[in-house]
Amino acid sequence: MKIKHTFLFILLAPLFLIGQTLNITIKKNGRAINNAEVFKNKNIFSQNLSSILSIPVKSKDRITVKHKHCEDYSFLIPDGLKSTDTINKVIKLIQRLENLRIQNFVEFNVTETKYQNVFKNKNEFIIDYYPFPVDQFFVITKLKGDYFIKIINEIGVESITKRLKFKPERIFLDAIGNFHLINKDLVYQVFIRHKSIHLMNPITRYEFNKELLDLVALVGNGAFLQNISMHNQFYSLSRVIDKNASNIYKTFDKKQYQNAAYHYNLVVKYYMDSTYEKDNIIKMGIWDGNLMTLNNYDVDIIEMTSWSDKIASKPLNVSTYGLTDKMIILDGVKDSILLIDNSTLNTKKIKAHFTFSGDYFKDYYFDNIYMFSNKKGEITISKINIEDGTANEIVQLTDIYQPLNIKVMNDKVFFTVLDENRFNRIIEVKRN
Repeated sequence: MKIKHTFLFILLAPLFLIGQTLNITIKKNGRAINNAEVFKNKNIFSQNLSSILSIPVKSKDRITVKHKHCEDYSFLIPDGLKSTDTINKVIKLIQRLENLRIQNFVEFNVTETKYQNVFKNKNEFIIDYYPFPVDQFFVITKLKGDYFIKIINEIGVESITKRLKFKPERIFLDAIGNFHLINKDLVYQVFIRHKSIHLMNPITRYEFNKELLDLVALVGNGAFLQNISMHNQFYSLSRVIDKNASNIYKTFDKKQYQNAAYHYNLVVKYYMDSTYEKDNIIKMGIWDGNLMTLNNYDVDIIEMTSWSDKIASKPLNVSTYGLTDKMIILDGVKDSILLIDNSTLNTKKIKAHFTFSGDYFKDYYFDNIYMFSNKKGEITISKINIEDGTANEIVQLTDIYQPLNIKVMNDKVFFTVLDENRFNRIIEVKRN
């Protein structure tokens, strides 16, 4: 009854108010939220179930909005208002730091797994990492404006450290087992010699994308490359010998391609119609075909581009991974697993007994493929069995807020999270 009376008062209040009316909308991270408590002069006015509220107020009343996950928001009604004035205010709540679910990982148990902090350097931010055998990791880190690449063991002890003269973005392991450091413009291959880390002369990002990023396997004198084109709706796997390419496998979603092409052309037409000739890079003949380069801070074109790139042109759920003697194609469009012998190119189709998630990780060292599935905010890591087409659960990341950069080696699961000081940590999932 109390809640019903409160709602009735809220609905009728604007009709009976003699003083000022305060209309507030309560938001967090740009979205309206419910279940906030609203106080007027220290007395609770409403435990509202709505994000929009009307309150009768007078000059110098103090309004306080409280939410269990956010910092309190308080303000005074200004003086000198007329009795008929209406105040409209958007309340933007800020989430409390202690409620960001940033974990303090020392070592603790959750359900049947144990999460253990691997790298314990408190003031050093981990940019990226990669596990490799004998319980060691490559890590790239930032410390007080300097960047480093290191080799650490499973308890975080450093064995080799090299200071970098550039800002690294991530570590990449190519199809033939070479590590690379990628930065904004260049890519450096990494190798270890005489207990020290060395970098080869860099190649450009263009060369890297063309020669290494999509390389699936290198067999004899042939390279197997995967490619996605036609607004990300045509997937192909090709073998290249002496610059001559032959198609091995392809998947095409015609209906989605037509939809993607429509939205792509819509952006181009809008740009052509709304951009002066002197500023039009398409008419200048210097456009690279990427819609993002057409963005000129026009809100409409930004929204259209985002829709085209992230919705209409979302890449097909198809990926190929090179194993020791075969390639495995996970085709979420055809709901199939295809095995291709590297030498003979003989194929074997396996019926999939699981739902393709589209997020996979190849364990280079132990020839395994893992799949990550996100359901209701909890991520399940499964190992794909290429012999019978099943996906067997390895572990669930329960009670973990935004685990990132998940990697798996020989069923050992690692990920990164922000700790209580907002430094990135490597966490290992210890299985009982």
